[in-house]
Amino acid sequence: MIRHLMLSVCLVLATLPTMKAATIDGIRIESPHRKIVVLVDGQQVCLPTFSCFVANLHGSCRVEVYEAPSRGENPRRGKLLYDERVHCSINEVKDIFIPEGKESGGNRDDSNHHKPGRPGDWSAEGQRGQVMSPPAFEQFMELMKKQSFDSDRKEVLNHALLTSWFTTDQCIRLMDFYRFDSEKKQLMKKIYPKITDKPNFYNAIDKLTFSSDKKEINTFIKEYHEKKN
Repeated sequence: MIRHLMLSVCLVLATLPTMKAATIDGIRIESPHRKIVVLVDGQQVCLPTFSCFVANLHGSCRVEVYEAPSRGENPRRGKLLYDERVHCSINEVKDIFIPEGKESGGNRDDSNHHKPGRPGDWSAEGQRGQVMSPPAFEQFMELMKKQSFDSDRKEVLNHALLTSWFTTDQCIRLMDFYRFDSEKKQLMKKIYPKITDKPNFYNAIDKLTFSSDKKEINTFIKEYHEKKN
């Protein structure tokens, strides 16, 4: 019998204690295009949702993801979108991303099939990664606000960067947590590799006060892409 906490990722983030005191482990399933239900070892672990987090899973388990059926119907009546055995380690979050139009179809070699533990199906420049969903981001922001110390806030952010991607607009909102440009620059350098709409990042740079700081970030971005190439 598996032991799990049936919560969406948003609720898990909102109810976590201080990140320095405890780490998270489990599986997060994101389906931004349609509602899903998730079964772990044959047990339904969430109501129809776009984002589900199952905590405290250790060892190997079977994860099934179905398109949400009509109310009251068996969850397996929906279209099968994902069916894999996943190995869960302590202090590790596995990510499963269900892209638009994905069906299981029994083809495990499909290059578009998301393998657990990867932060997104696309990582090349100009392509989309797995962005934290708007509801999850709002809960993430609330958790950031609850942190009394910058060090605790940094721990929360560092953990999110392990498993999530962000948009430029989300970065701009995170910049509001910092008063000084020196702190904002540190955030921007840390989050830039996980920004999915990098061509729009000039909007974040424009939020800096001094031209010298803007130039520093532009230089950082230039060097980042030179190293990638």
